[in-house]
Amino acid sequence: MSAQHSIDYQDLDRPDSLLNRLAGIYAHQDPLCSRSEWVLSFHEAFNPDRTLHLRATDRSLVALASWEHEDYGTILEPLESHWLFSNPLLGAHSIDLLRSLLSENDDHLSDALLVLSGLEMGTPFLNSVVKVFDRTHTIRHLRSTIFRSASLADGADGFLSRRSPKFRNNLRRATRLAQERGVHFENVRPLSIPEADHAYERMLSIEKQSWKGIEKCGMAESPSREFYGLIFRRLAEAGLARAIFATADGKDIGFVMGGIDGTNYRGQQFSFVHEWGRESIGNLLQWEQIRRLCAEGIQRYDMGSILEYKVRWTEIEIQTESIVLHPRIRRPREPRT
Repeated sequence: MSAQHSIDYQDLDRPDSLLNRLAGIYAHQDPLCSRSEWVLSFHEAFNPDRTLHLRATDRSLVALASWEHEDYGTILEPLESHWLFSNPLLGAHSIDLLRSLLSENDDHLSDALLVLSGLEMGTPFLNSVVKVFDRTHTIRHLRSTIFRSASLADGADGFLSRRSPKFRNNLRRATRLAQERGVHFENVRPLSIPEADHAYERMLSIEKQSWKGIEKCGMAESPSREFYGLIFRRLAEAGLARAIFATADGKDIGFVMGGIDGTNYRGQQFSFVHEWGRESIGNLLQWEQIRRLCAEGIQRYDMGSILEYKVRWTEIEIQTESIVLHPRIRRPREPRT
């Protein structure tokens, strides 16, 4: 293993950062959610007070954060610690980097309860993690995550050929009805923070008129509002942001947004005005995005963790694991006062 070193937060927060280069190679199941746009935005919006532990060589990286739990002591976890989509261990030597990090006495991390996520099921890497840390930790399963994706090989026609006849018929019918009602689609690819913020304000206006906005459970509520806004800003600065707006009578009625990493697109959010719920605007937005991505040469459409409607749109399934590693020997905790 080449010499390791600490890495600054600012070093990660660049489109060409080591984190982003490695995510495309070692987080194949969901590369965008291991990139800086996802993990740093989560840290800033949800848990900015955690202590970051960033270690790297020229070809590997570990990105973790720690905080103090009143009952369990130090928790060491991925920077994105809610959905657990990201993989904090990137590169062939990342396991060695993690072992070295845990041995650093200054931070007393050898006592930490360690959470790891984004470990692809049935891979030699996951087996190596278990083999190495089984000597010093009790390893418990925390969560399985099933991701759904669609191949965009052979373009939009190839995508449709892998869908059911019912799916294709419904999409044709919805397209015809939308045309009759004067629905148009606008492709938006912001390349700066002002452009991203303008597009995001349009999204929030739509979201507030959706069922999620009406029930106050969507991305217009904090901290989700800040989280997805930061993601879209970073994607725009990297040239990776992709969004489609649906309009009718000069008004925005729906949107879909996400970003690309190499030849993969990862959807982030979509929403539509509640009154347009029967016109399949959500489906039409997804289809319009797929058509444009195919024209761009994107090869895979990642829809994230499994939900029932995603099964109709996808045929690829990948499973990842999140695990908790409890140190076999922990120092006694100081009594609470």
